[in-house]
Amino acid sequence: MNKNTIIPIGALALLALLASSCCTTGKCVEPKVQRYGMVIGVKAEELDAYKKLHAAVWPDVLKMIAESNIRNYSIYLFKAKENEYYLFSYFEYTGNDFKADMDKMAADPTTQRWWDVCKPCQEPVYFRAEGEWWATMEEVFHCK
Repeated sequence: MNKNTIIPIGALALLALLASSCCTTGKCVEPKVQRYGMVIGVKAEELDAYKKLHAAVWPDVLKMIAESNIRNYSIYLFKAKENEYYLFSYFEYTGNDFKADMDKMAADPTTQRWWDVCKPCQEPVYFRAEGEWWATMEEVFHCK
């Protein structure tokens, strides 16, 4: 780049972000990422309601997800057979204490109200671990 090179503002923001993720030695350090997959049933008669809820997630719920170090969060719908549906969630956790971050989210009053609206649409799977609502899935393959 010479002094006459024009850099779009978005590129400047990206460069600043990349620079801020570098340590004092000048070597960039990628954040530690843990990937999670989870599954739960969704009631066929509540499917439309569930989709509508997630088409307009409450802003404070989204804020709490971000504050809990969750990124790249997606929920997918799978139809196993007639009137049998499952939700698969995928997210990446970038924090250092998953349990503490999940406890913080669970204690948030807005998140609790959101879950109160969503839970009647869901049906936990029989194979979930004790204390789980969404069953944690084992990652068996990942390709970068």
